[in-house]
Amino acid sequence: MAPPEEKGFLSSLAGYYNTDALSDVTVTCGGQVFKAHKIILSAHSKCFAAALNGNWKEGSEGVIHIDDFDPDVVDAMLRFMYSLEYSNDHDTSRMIFDVRLYQIADKYDITELKDEVKEQFQRAVGSGWNTSHFPIAANLVYVTTPSQDRGLRDIVFEAVSNNIKTLVGLDSFDELLRTTPDLAADLIPDLCGRIQSPEPADECPECGALLW
Repeated sequence: MAPPEEKGFLSSLAGYYNTDALSDVTVTCGGQVFKAHKIILSAHSKCFAAALNGNWKEGSEGVIHIDDFDPDVVDAMLRFMYSLEYSNDHDTSRMIFDVRLYQIADKYDITELKDEVKEQFQRAVGSGWNTSHFPIAANLVYVTTPSQDRGLRDIVFEAVSNNIKTLVGLDSFDELLRTTPDLAADLIPDLCGRIQSPEPADECPECGALLW
């Protein structure tokens, strides 16, 4: 837990987000304009630092255009930069929004946000792996992250592996495997290992017979 003085500072800093007070850069996305500060963006992201402090148009014009993400994702990213907090209060499924936010954090190299989203996504998957949103989020994870980035992939893999008996046979899960070959490739060694080393059978408490 952050000490009181740190909380006070972050609360004060968050108050500067998307206001004209000392703002020296704007971020545009989908027709929306967010007021921000170069030093905040640069402190969180080497990508923004290079764009804003080098000989680039973003630095000279003081405008950053983001066209490949929805405005609510950009807003959540910027809010985190000012408050170090992330809460999903949007209409989008929690898991799906987490993946989108992880994607933009990865693009702009915002490590702290990636770590925070990973924790949030783990909790969301833990309670939502059996919902209709999970296959969509799982596919999105594998489509939007490189194979070497296991941050969200491992969470999806573990959820599927731990609940494979429940998921197998569901149309949505079958479609997930058909459209997400990397996930299927992750699962094959795990399932083959189970076949070679089956789980120990339970023993009947009365007669001692093995219950498979």
